[in-house]
Amino acid sequence: MLKLQKISMNRIVRTAFFLVLVYLVRPDALAQKYEAEGARLAGGASKINCASCSGGAAVAQGEGSLTFAISLPTEGFYNITVRASAPNGEKTNIISLNGVSADFHLPNNPQYGSHKVVNTYKLAAGAHTLAIKKSWGWINIDYIELEKVNATDRFNLNQTLVTPNATAEATALYNFLLDNYSKKIISGVMTLNSMDEVNWLKQNTGKEPALLGLDFMHSGRNYSWYNSKEPINDAKSWYNRNGIPNLMWHWRDPSRATEEFYARNSGKPNGTVFDISKVSDQNSAAYKAMLADIDYISVLLKELQDHNVPVIWRPLHEAAGGWFWWGTKGPEPLKALWQLMYNRMVHHHGLRNLIWVWTREPGDDAWYPGDEYVDIVGRDIYKDGDHSSHAIEFNNLNALYGGKKMIALSEVGSFPDVDNLVQDGAAWSWFMPWYGNYTRSSQYNSLDLWKKMFAHDYVITLDEMPALKTYTRPVTTGSKDKMAEPATFEAYPTKIVDKLMLSSQRNLGNIKIYNLLGQLVKEQFVQGTSTVVSFAGFPSGVYLVEVPQQGTLKVIKE
Repeated sequence: MLKLQKISMNRIVRTAFFLVLVYLVRPDALAQKYEAEGARLAGGASKINCASCSGGAAVAQGEGSLTFAISLPTEGFYNITVRASAPNGEKTNIISLNGVSADFHLPNNPQYGSHKVVNTYKLAAGAHTLAIKKSWGWINIDYIELEKVNATDRFNLNQTLVTPNATAEATALYNFLLDNYSKKIISGVMTLNSMDEVNWLKQNTGKEPALLGLDFMHSGRNYSWYNSKEPINDAKSWYNRNGIPNLMWHWRDPSRATEEFYARNSGKPNGTVFDISKVSDQNSAAYKAMLADIDYISVLLKELQDHNVPVIWRPLHEAAGGWFWWGTKGPEPLKALWQLMYNRMVHHHGLRNLIWVWTREPGDDAWYPGDEYVDIVGRDIYKDGDHSSHAIEFNNLNALYGGKKMIALSEVGSFPDVDNLVQDGAAWSWFMPWYGNYTRSSQYNSLDLWKKMFAHDYVITLDEMPALKTYTRPVTTGSKDKMAEPATFEAYPTKIVDKLMLSSQRNLGNIKIYNLLGQLVKEQFVQGTSTVVSFAGFPSGVYLVEVPQQGTLKVIKE
């Protein structure tokens, strides 16, 4: 009897070990590694020996490219990591996945290290093409690795503004942005001369964008040909039409030694040499000049607050690029200036109508002013003729900021085709092409593409905006209202024991589950046309499954 028990126990142990081993080595449980030397090399990229590298070899990119043929066993969200070194100084290069590209940045380091370059990107099962291309070039690559991840909780958005006691209008605008995030994109356009791009779009498409970009570039400089209040007047007029005013500031030399905002360099010999580092010296003339300009702009913004107009406020943009004077001395002076501006505007001038937008540049982690000073993160992308969704950029930014901040295409040269946005689930809050040729020329954006964008259900135009002055967040009142919405997706089985399968011909997006009291009990983001929703742990009863823009279905948990 003891012998039989011993044999049985040995079998149990061996069986358990075997099952664990099977789990660990199943295809979707392991990261997939692709050696760089196995990629297709072009443009001068070459294999090199590397004792510390996987397989004893790596690829010196030079000014060339590497193209990998990827094969995935299952659909899902994937992180992509590159193991590489940058022995010749910090470098920025391009990763392209099925034609969607983004920059990635490597710090100066001769040692190989792992760098996550793509976050939570939805990929179907089957073949894909991944390429590493030259921007600056000159990195060494050991391998790339794809790891399947769970992306159900990728959004955890801040529900309140960073400004204490924000105005009712600013709160309402922020709530509108929250309510449409990942469900729709807000159309915008930049204008420099009062409403010129808006008028052109109206004449040529019959519609107007919802968001209007304005600039304090000329304000406060005493130009005889310019009314410094023009941006303020335009913002009032636009908001009175339920449009969204988006103000930025190409801040000219505070010392008035020049009229430039670009920093002096070989390409800009007449640029300013204004020293932002003096922000730490309150007795310096430069500090006093910066403070005087901030005070001047604050008075203009206060006029908007007095007229109950909220503003998306995007100062000190593209700082880490280094081409503006506020980015010439590194991250610490920039952060000090941002915080000075925030505290001066909010606590000294009492501005509570601003939604603060930080404009991200690649590799600028050290420049970020801090979560307590930023409401939304913007990204300015200029890739002529590229109408992809920029989903890699979006997902990377969302992951970088922990899903807490809405992400916007704060400036764009060629804006994404709406079909790509929907297909890839790139949930940019808004897009805003620059003025002039970026808006009007087919070199960047064709008139047909403008018309397509404005006609699509996913894109919000001015005529589709709610009354922002009285906007309140939708309140779930229970099953009656939601049951009235016809569903265009399928759910099965309708009587659930544990799991519910959903499928649609369209991207499912942000799925919400409500009980019959109208309480939200679960939220799950899906970047695809099918998914499984777990009802494990839910009490028995009737639930409502809501898919954005596709209606609501009733299911029963047994």
